[in-house]
Amino acid sequence: MNEVSAGVTVVLPARDAARTLARVLAALGDELHAADEVIVVDNGSVDETVELARRASATVIEALPAGSVGRARNRGWDAATRDIVVFLDADAVVLPGWRRGLSVALDEHPNAVIGCARVLVGRNAWSWVAQLQVGTPWLPQGSLRRARSLPSFCLALRRDVPLRFDELFGGEDGVFAADATQLGLELVFDPRFAAVHEEYRDTFADVRRWHRRLAFGMARCGPLQAEGIRKRFLSRFPVHYFVLARLPIMYRRVRWDAELRRRFLRLLPYLVVAEWALGLSALRYVLRRPPVRGSTSTASRATAGSTRNAAPPTGAT
Repeated sequence: MNEVSAGVTVVLPARDAARTLARVLAALGDELHAADEVIVVDNGSVDETVELARRASATVIEALPAGSVGRARNRGWDAATRDIVVFLDADAVVLPGWRRGLSVALDEHPNAVIGCARVLVGRNAWSWVAQLQVGTPWLPQGSLRRARSLPSFCLALRRDVPLRFDELFGGEDGVFAADATQLGLELVFDPRFAAVHEEYRDTFADVRRWHRRLAFGMARCGPLQAEGIRKRFLSRFPVHYFVLARLPIMYRRVRWDAELRRRFLRLLPYLVVAEWALGLSALRYVLRRPPVRGSTSTASRATAGSTRNAAPPTGAT
């Protein structure tokens, strides 16, 4: 019996997630096996998050001190008891076939970090714009491929990998990808299984707040950028947003899906405004870089969290 069929631990960091958590847990309940476990890491919620998690028979632990999604993921990672850990956001609803696709991907790449596809769903113009601005590289199309980075809304890897998430909020997924690559792990994107990321960014003000965090994360990860000089340059001097260089790339990715193509063309004026707005947020970091690491480094967290772990997986350096 392989490790995936023997069970996985799904870790959900959740802060005031009552709006989506019931759907997330119900979808997991339809997919997971009896040997699997779900750990909800309460990250300082004041709504019904904890009650909903317990009602769904999930294990609930606290992230103390609350606030950092990286710390919450690490807390769940430390508490996991299965050989495979899956990090899933509390607003990511897995789709039918997700568990089977996860098993296939990890059987084929047992020592990799695996990311699944993202199905784009919006409620109005601005929520669609936010989905399109970041989601088109991860559509459920094409074939399995190696990646330089992966979105952290759905990630799977072996529990005994000697890594942890950096605890500075914003861009921690990029830092994690760089650390995993340095360790010698493959990053693999598999479009054969997917989730819907039900983020609530329904107004321009919501999108702008998200842009500020997104720009911070991209500037933070700029020095770690593994995709060439061009990407490192653009992380420092964000001219591509103002000349709308990303829009043709987005269109090429969605053109094969008739519904997404129609939405993209209909929302093009909104996307132009959103790209310029993201560029304005990115300009804050032209002259000053945010710190790459938080006060608690990934290395120290990995040491603290892996005292029971075995040696690094095959291929690690």
